[in-house]
Amino acid sequence: MNIVVTGGLGNVGKSTVKACIEEGHSVTILEAPAACRKAQSFLRRFYPSERERIKISYCDIRNYKEVENVLNRLQGAGLPDAIIHLAALIPPASDNNPEVTWQINVGGTKNVIDANANLEKPARLVLASSIATYGDRLEDFWIKTSDAFQSSDIYSKTKIESEKLVLGSDVPALVLRLSYVVSPEWLQFDPLMFHMPPKTRLEVVHTLDAGRAFAHAATTEVLPETRIFDIGGGAACRTIFRAYLDRIFSYFGLGDSGFLPDCAFAKSGFHCGWYADSDFADSVLHFRSKSLEDYYREVQCKTDKYVPWVSLVGPAVRRWILRKSSFLPILFATVN
Repeated sequence: MNIVVTGGLGNVGKSTVKACIEEGHSVTILEAPAACRKAQSFLRRFYPSERERIKISYCDIRNYKEVENVLNRLQGAGLPDAIIHLAALIPPASDNNPEVTWQINVGGTKNVIDANANLEKPARLVLASSIATYGDRLEDFWIKTSDAFQSSDIYSKTKIESEKLVLGSDVPALVLRLSYVVSPEWLQFDPLMFHMPPKTRLEVVHTLDAGRAFAHAATTEVLPETRIFDIGGGAACRTIFRAYLDRIFSYFGLGDSGFLPDCAFAKSGFHCGWYADSDFADSVLHFRSKSLEDYYREVQCKTDKYVPWVSLVGPAVRRWILRKSSFLPILFATVN
């Protein structure tokens, strides 16, 4: 099959392209022109015979004409059978520029829908959505696809609107709502982590499993009434955020997460929870291969080289991480 992957050089995008190639498909990656150098680095990961089945086209997804031109060129070489739409701005970048986020996430989705609809034979469209569309589920942590939308930030608002556009279009479409995606290649201590209360329930999904879910969603026949799937790792991938931090910090040689007091984190307002129906998604799309323990082992292998020097400067690193919290200054101001 010929599959188009927008945002194919992002975290889940690279895993999706890898899964599509492993399944024997041909892939066209649709990316922003600024990703040119990243594209060459990514292509070097594949064997020459695999690289022959990967093409990269550059366009600004906010520009309908550019998107249309790319899909029309592909049509001349063979109609795409599916479009996996991953291109989006995510937190924290989305929080920093709401206007651009709306243009890319919602405007870009509309451009893909419209350009696809104008093809001689529209392709199946698979949209990457998010657990963020369910809003704050700190107390009511069991989540299923029939639950109502609750927007909590600009990112969740754009994903809700994008889902409405995709499912309201005339082209065959599926929506995959990703849970907390983990990757051993992405281990940055981002300030965003402090926006998640420590007692938040997490059901992670490994990036490779997420990629496989999209590859299979593009090619698997599903019942017409089943168009939305919650993509999570299931029981073997469930934990509490505080326990998750304990394990990750320990692999960096920092001990557990006790140096981060609860007051350094938000008390509410974030998303995440446990999916009540992710087993059903796996029964249809057959994407699971990694448990949370598998991921922890990958992190341990990845971080072994850091442990000797981190143990020497541990106190300074802990203070550096703690300063990333935007909630502590508020607390200090109240106390003083």
